[in-house]
Amino acid sequence: MISPPFFESLLYAALALSVLGLAWRISKWLRIGIGPDARAVAPSRRVRAALRGAAAVLFTRRVLPVLAAFLVDTLFLPRLLAQQKLRWLAHLLVAAGFTLLVLMHALAPLVTAKLFAAYEPTLDPYLFLRNLSGAMVLLGTALLVIGRRTARTGPGHARRWQDAAFVALLGLVLVTGFLLEAHKIASPLAFQRMTSEYLGARDEAQLKPLRALWASEFGVSFGGTEGTPDPAIVEQGRKLHAAACAACHDRPRSAFVSYPLARLLAPLTSLLDQLHAAAWLSSLHVLACLLGLASLPFTGFFHALAAPLSLLANAVARARARSVGAISPAARATRRAMAADACVRCGLCDAHCSVAPLARYIGNAGLLPSYKLVATAALADGRLLRSGGSDGPGDEALRAADGANLCTDCGRCTQRCPVGLDLADLWGGGRADLAAAGLPAPARWVQAKPALAWAQALEPGGAQHSFSAPDGVRAPLAADRHSFSRCVQCQTCTNVCPVVAQSMAAGSAIDLTPQKVMNLLRLGLHELTLGSQMVWSCATCYQCQELCPEGLRVTDIICELRALAVQRLGAVRTTVGTP
Repeated sequence: MISPPFFESLLYAALALSVLGLAWRISKWLRIGIGPDARAVAPSRRVRAALRGAAAVLFTRRVLPVLAAFLVDTLFLPRLLAQQKLRWLAHLLVAAGFTLLVLMHALAPLVTAKLFAAYEPTLDPYLFLRNLSGAMVLLGTALLVIGRRTARTGPGHARRWQDAAFVALLGLVLVTGFLLEAHKIASPLAFQRMTSEYLGARDEAQLKPLRALWASEFGVSFGGTEGTPDPAIVEQGRKLHAAACAACHDRPRSAFVSYPLARLLAPLTSLLDQLHAAAWLSSLHVLACLLGLASLPFTGFFHALAAPLSLLANAVARARARSVGAISPAARATRRAMAADACVRCGLCDAHCSVAPLARYIGNAGLLPSYKLVATAALADGRLLRSGGSDGPGDEALRAADGANLCTDCGRCTQRCPVGLDLADLWGGGRADLAAAGLPAPARWVQAKPALAWAQALEPGGAQHSFSAPDGVRAPLAADRHSFSRCVQCQTCTNVCPVVAQSMAAGSAIDLTPQKVMNLLRLGLHELTLGSQMVWSCATCYQCQELCPEGLRVTDIICELRALAVQRLGAVRTTVGTP
């Protein structure tokens, strides 16, 4: 077993690493700039803005509404509850269970013992609550894993080894905790230590009644030496227990995980005692806890701290904006930098993304919000551009640029985010960084050539691609005749289109109106639509779709054509000489 001095040294080392890691991660929120406007804000200015904003809220009458909103958002996750009740329950189970374990078990001498004078870890309700807390974490984790796999929209993010190691540590903490408690319940050696400490030197005959009671009702496995206990002897043991043991020991059957586990391990109890299982299980449990504490800031699970801080920053920023009229550039820069750490990787933004079907169809997960978030953070760190080597931006950077610029700015990701991240603002900053890095929006290079040039490049002899969908993937609307065959060419979409109106006001005619795009699709001339100005100038205002008398999904079709064009025209860029 770890000696107290060695344990203190390990504890202080773990705390020091954890504090340094927290300081490093939080300092990045003040140093990293996403978007040219954010990079123009110095770290010192961000610190001053944060302090001013906090003071303007915390020392005024607005403090109570802000704290109330923060606590509701943090503790009850109302956004997640409104969208996915099962996942909300899973998060609640993990958060509540882990908090109870830390306060009631890990910090019991400092918290529980101070609140309850008669606290003993082997008494109820503490036995029950400790098992309940551990079971809540296990159940919540299982529900999160299942829910994430079933709700996954893309191929799934590559798991970093740090995150996998942290999950393993968390599992080790829970498993060793339950095993240690189960072994202590069943261990004759633990019984002997207890009687020696609380009953003093007594011979076996004096302890026989207590042994009989603890074998029959407390789960201690004496290796079958007790036989069937005599009720009279058990009753004597009950009296001795009441006099010497009841103050700190209850029947452990309320430990609904550890007690059945102790009964299961009963045949091995004697062997485990010989191997000093209590000592090494305790040491393993403590070391896993300390390693978890030290490594938390360096893993993706840092969001357990970053998400509440992001929610608090949002609440303060909103309250501050109501008084000054707008969120300051410094506050906006800090909130963008916090986003990557505060993201809980729930995937709800991906599941409700307007272009999620196209991400699967063209095989570019970079269109999905969670992938764009990772790419935006990598670009701010400089890692995204370095991935291409000395020959310029690599394929990863190009796919990220396509994904970022094909966003329709529908705002669904921001609306669905359970931790309130302003993803729409983040995409704006990220796109500006991509353009500054020489990765412009596809509209720039597509519109450099007329639609006819692109169509000719896609004819036989150029590059042919099928509009059919891969197996298991829904075909895009532009490939399904039922999505546009009902078009009656009434021109309603053209009449309400702000892009058409703007081009007419500027004295230039757009090459294809929405009505003509639909007609070309009906005629099977898909290639002519891909490079058209209409597809790439569409404002995604959805007026054409909302007012179409036939209920055609005009805007959705145009957005799909835009995404498909990146995949298909990108392969023939050199054919038509597009820079």
